[in-house]
Amino acid sequence: MNNLLRILTVHSAKELLKYKSFFYLIFFLIFADRVIHRWVKTSQEGFGWPLGADLGRQTAEFVFVRLPEKLLQWLMDPRVLAIAAGLFLLKQVISLWPSSDMRRMHRMERGAFGVMEALAALRWHQMAWDALAVALVCVSTAFWVALAYLVGWGIWQQTGTAAALFCSAALAAAVFPLAMAGFSYSSKLAVISHGTFGSRLRLFLELFINWRLLWTSWVFFSCRMVAEALFVAIIPAGAILLIDSFWLRIAVAALSATPVYAYLKMASFKFFLEAYQGYDSVRQEYHRYYAALKG
Repeated sequence: MNNLLRILTVHSAKELLKYKSFFYLIFFLIFADRVIHRWVKTSQEGFGWPLGADLGRQTAEFVFVRLPEKLLQWLMDPRVLAIAAGLFLLKQVISLWPSSDMRRMHRMERGAFGVMEALAALRWHQMAWDALAVALVCVSTAFWVALAYLVGWGIWQQTGTAAALFCSAALAAAVFPLAMAGFSYSSKLAVISHGTFGSRLRLFLELFINWRLLWTSWVFFSCRMVAEALFVAIIPAGAILLIDSFWLRIAVAALSATPVYAYLKMASFKFFLEAYQGYDSVRQEYHRYYAALKG
């Protein structure tokens, strides 16, 4: 355990500073700031939402009475497919590309133009494999969320209280760290060169059938979700929406989001290497990294 903590903290931070790849994320924040302040009207006077029991009761009524019809309408809307395709492409950019870059880092192959080399190293079959793995995670997560919804719907029919919504939300939230682990591992397994399409798929499914891998991944990605929500979403969004000065809000958002997000990506890769070190294809791919750790 002490060795794992040292790898996730000291080693991750040292390599993050060594490669400095998080600086590129600042440009994304500047772009997001320009888009939000061009198209979104912000206010510091509050949103006028109902509070307490009224909010919970109204939300539960919407979720269990009107949401099914709304959901069907959304699924019939072609724009939803376009949004889904856009989200997949975004996932490729923020997951496959950095995973390719970190693969080269941990194989001691990264050159002066590491980011561009990582993009050039990607192949169509890796993207196809990643798409299949992501689809499996999405279907499994949707099935779990549907079960959570049915449990809450049954409670709603009996009680008509907001407790039904809280029950559904808690059950649904329990699967999200595992879904995030699946999204993370899919890109990392997609970029390795060893193993066939099917063998990598079997390796990916270990996340769901190997109890040790499942619970340790759930704990790690639960912690990552909390840190990411606070430092990468809440603080930067608050700065962009509420601070008038452009340079001040970019500074606050950048200092919060960019090093934390990059650190979490690096730590996640380190955790993947520790979690999967018992599997031959991963050990062969990163044999120099594992040898360096022992040395």
